Amino acid sequence: MIPNAQNTKSVTDLRERAIPLLNQLKKGGPTFIMHRNKPKAVMLSIDEYANLLDMVEDYFDNQTAKELEENREKGGITLEEMAKKYKLKL
Repeated sequence: MIPNAQNTKSVTDLRERAIPLLNQLKKGGPTFIMHRNKPKAVMLSIDEYANLLDMVEDYFDNQTAKELEENREKGGITLEEMAKKYKLKL
């Protein structure tokens, strides 16, 4: 999504009109927050944020599955190696 007049707001707008901006997120997608004419943040509705996290998780799960498949064909790796690589506690 490209910032435009409809989805770009200033820090002052955020400070003075927070509730209407939050309500706008439900309808119009992400809102870009500018400070001194430079982009500083992006506001998302909680649903859009959750969807984004789901997509990222799905992507990494897919990458991990491909890596595991490749390693299985080469002899695999141990559970301990997997835990160390992904910083998991057993």
